[in-house]
Amino acid sequence: MPKNSILQTNYLTMKGKILIGIVIIGILAAGAYYGFGYLTKQQDKKIAKLEDKINFLKEETIPLRFKILEKDTAQIKFIVKFYDQDSVEFNTDTLTLQGQELSFDFDVVKIKKGLSIAFPTKIFTNKIPAKKGIILFKYYDDHGFPQTMSTNGADTSYVRLMTELFTKIKTGNTEDIKGIYGSMVQDIAKLNEFQVNHIYKIVIHSKGGIEVSEDL
Repeated sequence: MPKNSILQTNYLTMKGKILIGIVIIGILAAGAYYGFGYLTKQQDKKIAKLEDKINFLKEETIPLRFKILEKDTAQIKFIVKFYDQDSVEFNTDTLTLQGQELSFDFDVVKIKKGLSIAFPTKIFTNKIPAKKGIILFKYYDDHGFPQTMSTNGADTSYVRLMTELFTKIKTGNTEDIKGIYGSMVQDIAKLNEFQVNHIYKIVIHSKGGIEVSEDL
């Protein structure tokens, strides 16, 4: 076979392989895109089902309270308590962290317009960055169910759907949860710092928004 014919044959073979590779990549990309879209739609359906199940939740809930025991420029010691939707305390712990300004982080999921739920995620300070903060899931993880969302009005469907949602949040697999965002409440020493021997509550508003205030 002439040399030019061999080169041409090799060129066409290589070109064919490249085209096949491009087609395969395109198929995989399309599959990933539509697969993600499918998962998002499935999650949207679950959120819609959950919407019907949480209409009985209160407009304002308090998943945790805390009390500052000791505080100086080096560290802060405090008690944190966790509550369910019926204001029943179910867990408590005493923590000492480096720093003097406390911050509480939450993941908020918008179920529909005017209706959101929130999950406490971590505690950190001005000396401990968020990525190294105290993870809070262990305090209210009841065999996979978020006990802060427990209420007498719950049925098995509510428990199952809330457990699935909580699992995604705990593991960081939140890409298909539409409307999820982070929210934080914090102590700023120069403005309105948390005082020793004072009790504070973190209030979740179902219409959106999280605030911390003294529990008088």
